[in-house]
Amino acid sequence: MADQRIFADLHVHSTASDGLLSPRELLVRAKEAGLSALGLTDHDTLRGVAEGLAASQELGLPLIPGIELSCGWPDSDVSLHVLGLFVDPTAPALVDLLDRQRRSRHVRALRILDRLEALQIDVAPLRLEFEAQTDRVLGRPHVARFLHAQGHVQEFQEAFTRYLARGKPAYVPKEHVLPIDGVAAIHQAGGVALIAHPGFLPHWKDLWSRVEDLPWDGIEVFYCEHTPQQIDFFTRFARDHGFGCGGGSDYHGEYGKHANRFGLFGVAEEHFRDLERRAAQRRLDRQRN
Repeated sequence: MADQRIFADLHVHSTASDGLLSPRELLVRAKEAGLSALGLTDHDTLRGVAEGLAASQELGLPLIPGIELSCGWPDSDVSLHVLGLFVDPTAPALVDLLDRQRRSRHVRALRILDRLEALQIDVAPLRLEFEAQTDRVLGRPHVARFLHAQGHVQEFQEAFTRYLARGKPAYVPKEHVLPIDGVAAIHQAGGVALIAHPGFLPHWKDLWSRVEDLPWDGIEVFYCEHTPQQIDFFTRFARDHGFGCGGGSDYHGEYGKHANRFGLFGVAEEHFRDLERRAAQRRLDRQRN
């Protein structure tokens, strides 16, 4: 995005999932950074949208209600994240899907703590916190921050490489939503569905062959960790398939992965307006049906 001003960051996380800043704090940061819009895309929850929309009116900076859905297949270890943007946070189909995801992630988080306790690591304070927060979407970053704060690892990322990553002693598989169901729920909520950070997906061609028939609206081209070569590739890919282009910092706060990236990654206004038009068409289609 060096040749065009970043108009909107369409991929950030708040305290509603595994971020460190509240939705309001993110909007304040966005305004300070000179952004013209912000997409709130917490993992498998819309819990922060109400606060974000209220702060949006107060600060005069548009908030785009969004979601990052964890999708996948029972016969595969590959996880496909789907970004939903411009969604209606009250849409029943999406709300029901996310409620099932929240319960599943809560059970998974407690199972991770079970495995850490089996390794003689005291996680009692975190267990009390988790058991009291049944309405919150919990993930491995919460555990990693705890392990770091308690001195069990020297760095945030070390918690994953030693304990929490796939194949490590405290790893617990995630229960995925099928991509077809995730895309359908986003569309039923009047939003657009984009493939998140495709440059991070292993065996892209094989994975694309599994999802190419789904009614995608776009792909996250301008992701914070995409190389220039990947940005060029996925820009051409989006053009060839008639897709919109998303992008963002994947910001979780000034701690751990993707720190110091807020305001530096996102989409130019032309891409934002294109996604906005596509969402308007999805809402029109929903009304007709």
